[in-house]
Amino acid sequence: MEKPRRPNRRHVKVENDPFRSPYQRDRDRVLYSSAFRRLSGVAQVAAVNEQRVLHNRLTHSLKVAQLGRRLVQQLKHDEPAEAREIRKLAGIKADVVETAGLIHDIGHPPFGHIAEPVLDACLRRVDGLEGFEGNAQSFRIVTKLARRRTEHPGLDLTRATLDAMLKYPRPRPMSVDDPFAAPPWTDRGFGSKWGTYASELTDFRWARTGARAGLRSANAILMDWADDITYATHDIEDYFRAGLIPLHDLRRDRARIAKHAHRRLDGMADFEPAEFDAALSNVITKFTQGITSSCWDTRQNRSAMNAITTRNLTECVGAVSLVTEPPYVTVDPHCQYLVEALKELTWFYVIDRPSLAVMQKGQKHIVQSLYDRLRDCLADSPKSPRLPIQLRSIYQGLGQDADFMSTYPRSSEAREAKAVVDYICVLTEAQAIDLDERLGGRSHGSMFGAWFS
Repeated sequence: MEKPRRPNRRHVKVENDPFRSPYQRDRDRVLYSSAFRRLSGVAQVAAVNEQRVLHNRLTHSLKVAQLGRRLVQQLKHDEPAEAREIRKLAGIKADVVETAGLIHDIGHPPFGHIAEPVLDACLRRVDGLEGFEGNAQSFRIVTKLARRRTEHPGLDLTRATLDAMLKYPRPRPMSVDDPFAAPPWTDRGFGSKWGTYASELTDFRWARTGARAGLRSANAILMDWADDITYATHDIEDYFRAGLIPLHDLRRDRARIAKHAHRRLDGMADFEPAEFDAALSNVITKFTQGITSSCWDTRQNRSAMNAITTRNLTECVGAVSLVTEPPYVTVDPHCQYLVEALKELTWFYVIDRPSLAVMQKGQKHIVQSLYDRLRDCLADSPKSPRLPIQLRSIYQGLGQDADFMSTYPRSSEAREAKAVVDYICVLTEAQAIDLDERLGGRSHGSMFGAWFS
């Protein structure tokens, strides 16, 4: 049997801390970082400036972290000796899963997923760059861009925590004949995306020491499942409260919801429409029996919503179990269909809504405009004191990053493009909008005390 990995760090330093484990120090480092605090200004689905109290990326990440800890506690509850050995062999730790939950979205650009294809297209137009991926950007932030010490980049997290955040533990595939492109969708051991840039391969390989290529760690599976559960359950509460999801009357739209879901999920390997339909019926029954009207602000509806969410959470937490072979953790497929059925309500009633689509088109325009204008600024004078300070710092840092300079073409174009995207990904949505207005000559803000000076 392979021994559990030691909790060593990428940058060796003696740490005299008798009351915190290395994994607890990881959690504290993340919580005290500005990169984590920034997530309060990044959308979950709707823009963060909405008047209603909705989840943002920060509150979402806090719940993912909390639920990840509960999943580990569930696995430890009344476990036999054999299960304890499996958990030890897999290196499953509540502090590690919790910290991975905190940082899993830390690389999201302003406006969330909607900005990713814009930035991906921008970078892929530059010779030698592999494009943009939010998960890879998260790994880049905690290993390179975030700072806590002058002597090394990143937050210097433990190997276990870095491995746990890697939902997609591989670089961007170079071939269409990708062996992990279409795993069975209920197989939590693999994912179809990628999770590191070539510039972070040294850190990536260190984090994955001894791991099977492409296979998630047990901690990463638990974090990813916590992410799915949180997204599926708490977004529904947001949009029921906002009057967008008619939980009291879902039966009227059942056929349309199912058709929409089949079309959206058709490309998922081994997807079973009948299994999904059964889960959708279960979800609709729960809500229509408990929710009596479209109004959130009644004592009965609030109580019923809390009861239904608790039932769903309890069922999903209980769906994880240990197995004797890597990755040592499995999730009950029936419960995965339940989560997809819950997600579909948000997709059907909110994400594919015309009003959101129009807003997202404008958000894409802001991201593209920011990229183009900031690239022009860097190209004109990369050392100019007129540039936003953090952009200038990121650009200079790339020139001093041996991994970046040895990996990508030594061209000003690659360095400028990467610096601009890194900079955009440290902005909140309000900052992105304000900076775009200033660069476009549309701002009514003052030059005095500008936030980027």
